[in-house]
Amino acid sequence: MAEAAAYVTDLGRKRGLSAEVCAVALLSLLLIVQVVENSVLGSAKEEALARIRDKDDWPALALALQLECAIWTEDQNFFGIGIATWTTNTVERYLES
Repeated sequence: MAEAAAYVTDLGRKRGLSAEVCAVALLSLLLIVQVVENSVLGSAKEEALARIRDKDDWPALALALQLECAIWTEDQNFFGIGIATWTTNTVERYLES
């Protein structure tokens, strides 16, 4: 969440959204997103660290490995790591179809 908060304004600006709209959207996500502590991810940590280029991103990959799900990201470090990734553009196209 801290990383998302740091980038949400810049990402929103690129899409023509105000900082206020972005902040409200991020806060509203907290109502439906469950934060998972790193201690829960222990069994997938080593595999995640072996695959990911940015070692700070291992928790997101470890969770995706445990849940066997895709990752929604704009971070290029997640591309090519053996997990399906969705960018905002692909999510938007999917939701519009």
